[in-house]
Amino acid sequence: MASAAGSGGGAGAGAGGLKTYFKTPEGRHKLQYEKTHSPAVVHYNHSGKTVSQMTVAYLKEKPAGQGSTPSTPSAGSGMRSAAARLLGTGNGSRALSFGNNGTSRAVSGNSRMGGGIGVSTSASASQAMANYDGKGTYIIFNTADTLFISDLNSHDKDPIKSIHFSSSNPLCHAFDPEAKDGHDLLVGVFSGDVYSMSLRQQLQDPGKKPVSYQHFVNKDKDKDKDPSQGGAASSRCTCVAWVPEREGIFVVSHADGNLYVYDKSKDGNTDWTFPTVKDQSQVLISHAKSSKGNPIARWHICQGAINGISFSPDGAYLATVGRDGYLRVFDFAKEQLIFGGKSYYGALLCCSWSADGKYLLSGGEDDLVQVWSMDERKIVAWGEGHNSWVSAVSFDPYWSPPNSDETEENVMYRFGSVGQDTQLLLWDLALEEIAVPLRHPSGGSPTFSSGSPSAHWDNACPPTGVLQPSPRMRDVPKLSPLVAHRVLPAPASSNRHLFFSHD
Repeated sequence: MASAAGSGGGAGAGAGGLKTYFKTPEGRHKLQYEKTHSPAVVHYNHSGKTVSQMTVAYLKEKPAGQGSTPSTPSAGSGMRSAAARLLGTGNGSRALSFGNNGTSRAVSGNSRMGGGIGVSTSASASQAMANYDGKGTYIIFNTADTLFISDLNSHDKDPIKSIHFSSSNPLCHAFDPEAKDGHDLLVGVFSGDVYSMSLRQQLQDPGKKPVSYQHFVNKDKDKDKDPSQGGAASSRCTCVAWVPEREGIFVVSHADGNLYVYDKSKDGNTDWTFPTVKDQSQVLISHAKSSKGNPIARWHICQGAINGISFSPDGAYLATVGRDGYLRVFDFAKEQLIFGGKSYYGALLCCSWSADGKYLLSGGEDDLVQVWSMDERKIVAWGEGHNSWVSAVSFDPYWSPPNSDETEENVMYRFGSVGQDTQLLLWDLALEEIAVPLRHPSGGSPTFSSGSPSAHWDNACPPTGVLQPSPRMRDVPKLSPLVAHRVLPAPASSNRHLFFSHD
């Protein structure tokens, strides 16, 4: 267990008085690893100087019969990196992690509890790099024009690899452990372009440039600029994601409200002749005229940036959240909007599915966590506990919930959220609490409603394709957090990414 610098807060406190543990009904989570370094990460003023995203990559054992490509990495003079703190339960059965987009002055978290951003010399990592034919778990994160890779299970605080993008800063990335051709890593950059590459090959190569990659050029990137984003290209990438159960298919969302579908087995870029979007607020799905090139389709989803995307575990549904404050859920194969709903205030920033695909989480600028039901196609609960924007939400797929004696189905879910108020919150969603929501009669005290669930504000599922306004807050069951744990010493205006792991 790494010791944290700083004083205050007693023996259980780390840097800035932050405690290195917290308790849940299942046990005590404590600081297991920490990856930190000097705060002087970026010496110039640039919009991409912060960490935009963190991805956890589980690299499998290399299949027998495939030759390895061992290499001796060159010693780096100075490597930028982002810190990670890792929290595990007392019995080692489960862990949670989160990454952030905090500035270099903030102690920010890439895994489980937080860490700082800075500059360090990675001599030990340069001397000990292996051929990476075996399995391993890695943290991938970015700051400024560089993508970094760290060994999740190593006590070494320095990254083991840095990849420099000279033409445009990396902003988002995604990993596919099931990629058959080895090209398992996607990287979306500020210009709107996307790169597909092999994580193993990047680890094996001694250089600091991406190798053996496929480059997908966004030909819309020079058409316009977005004044509201300080002149930034409105076509910049905001998210990338592999489509589950669809080999080689991935999607890329952009700040102009467009989402493109790609097939990495096809030519890089041959067709960008999509019709003009006349009404920016309406969904418009168009297909490429050629069946041989990329992108194969363009989905115009909303006016303004798409802030987050998430596929259901089986890949059947795609959820998006945007600057316009709407969550939208699509049947991906049918290319059909199923339902959607609005935040109480401002933009939505993040969304995440439950492991069984029955529920969705969203969070954003209204400081709330919303729980959406796929069966009812609407918000069924909201969580109040953050004092600032909610920037990451995630269900815990490894938590063992109690089951119904009659149906053997889950009757409770565990999920987490991270906000720009420095708080990590854990929540329990008990289905019995949202099945009989509270009703507030005029001039009276709250009472339990009778009849079918949620009957008092909407007796039926909304029609397919209809975006619902936000319901009255008093008509939706409210959740309170099970655990609130401060993970940063000071507020940070940043995006974070929350993950749960089995280890």
